[in-house]
Amino acid sequence: MLALSTVACSGAKKHAAATRSTVTTTTRCPRQVTARWTARLQGDVAAIRRASRRPTKDTLKGNPAINAATDRFLLDVNKAPIDLLAKNRFIDHAAGALVGSCQQCFQALEAGRPIPAISHAGRCGA
Repeated sequence: MLALSTVACSGAKKHAAATRSTVTTTTRCPRQVTARWTARLQGDVAAIRRASRRPTKDTLKGNPAINAATDRFLLDVNKAPIDLLAKNRFIDHAAGALVGSCQQCFQALEAGRPIPAISHAGRCGA
C-alpha cells in the first residue's frame, strides 16, 4: 500500500510519508490527486447503482454489469491514495448501492473493508 501511494503522489521520487509507518500516508498527496481519485470512486459507486437497477435473475450472483462495476470499484478503492476511513466510507456507499442485487458482490465489498488496519493504526500486517 505504501508503494502505491508513493507512485500515485510523486512518480519516481521517494515520498516522505512512505518512510514512516503511519496510517495516513496520503496526507502529503497533492489535493488534485486526491480529488481525482475521489471523483473516480464516486463514479464507480454511481456505476454500481445504475447496474443494480438492471434486472437480475439470480440475486446471489447478480448480473454481468453489477459484477464488472463492483470489480472496477474494488480495484480503484485499493489503488486510491486516500486514508482508510475514507476508503471504508466509500465501501459503505458502494454496498448501499447494490443492496439486494448481488449477495456475492456485497460480501466482496465487506471483505475489502480496512477495519483491522484502522483499529490497529496500521500496525497489523503492514
